[in-house]
Order: sequence, then structure tokens, then C-alpha cells
Amino acid sequence: MNNNTISCPIPDNISPLSPNGFMFTVNKLPQINFFCQQVNLPGITLGAPDFGNPFNVAPIPGDTLTYDTLDVQFLVDENMENYRSIYNWVVALGFPENYQQYLNFINSADLNQTSELAKNYSDASLVILGSSNTPVQTIQFHDAFPISISSLTFQSTNQDVQYLVGNATFRYGYYKFI
Repeated sequence: MNNNTISCPIPDNISPLSPNGFMFTVNKLPQINFFCQQVNLPGITLGAPDFGNPFNVAPIPGDTLTYDTLDVQFLVDENMENYRSIYNWVVALGFPENYQQYLNFINSADLNQTSELAKNYSDASLVILGSSNTPVQTIQFHDAFPISISSLTFQSTNQDVQYLVGNATFRYGYYKFI
């Protein structure tokens, strides 16, 4: 008989994480919080430059992180307030007609922020809920801003009511587990 057994400790919590228990909030977009249908926890990549020597090329850990985009899917409310809030933010950052569009956005932003640049951004939070719908983890996104909002398709040929869904893509400085 072989006495070489491998011990495998049992984790304290063996419940798998459910993908439909979450809450997502963007500080500057309170209209989107209730209607959020889907959000991703973005991937993160650490660069790995090659270190060459006369005998071999070996990868070494880099010092720059690259974060994937934060993608949010939400139901568009009947008055389109949540869609328009993201649209207005994107347009203000790009000010396609004149610089006044940006100034109007900055002047309507939170007055607690001291710099003009800080008013371009907003923090966001993804709260993951456990099996009893209680928060088990919070991920905080710092300095987020929208870079795109999807188109909406209206059509009168639908047999059933299919509510409109918007998609927004955000960039951010970094995220952390708190």
C-alpha cells in the first residue's frame, strides 16, 4: 500500500459565485444605477518585456499595467434620462460644436471637486452579492469616464415589446478591491 497521499485542504466557502448578483453605480450617473443589466469586471495585463543575454531571451515582469475597458449594459428608461446622461458626458468631453459645451458640463459638475480636470471623471463601484444577496466584495474604479455609447434601434416591426438596451464603454485610471 502506498502512503504517499496528497492533502487537499477544503476551503472555508465552497459556494460558487453567481453572475447575477451585483449592483453597479457611477457617482455622476445616478440615473443608470437601477437600470444596469450587465457589467464586466475588466481584465488586467502586466507587461512582460524580454531580457536578452547571449544565451537566451527570457521574459521579465514589467512595470506597466494595462486595464481592459469597463463595459456597461443598461435598460434605457422611458424618458431616456440615463442614456442622455452618458451622451451628454461624452459630448461635453468632445465638444463637437463649441467649447461652451464643455464649460456647461464643467459648471454643472460636482462643486466639491476643486480642479477642472477632476470634473471630467467619476468614481464607480461594482458590488458583488453573495448567495444571500449580501455584499461579499466591492470593486472601486477610479477616475472613470465614458468613451462610447451605443446606438439605439427603433423599429415598428417587432411583434413583442423588446425594451431598448444601451451599452456604454468606460476607461478609468485603475480599480481595486476594497
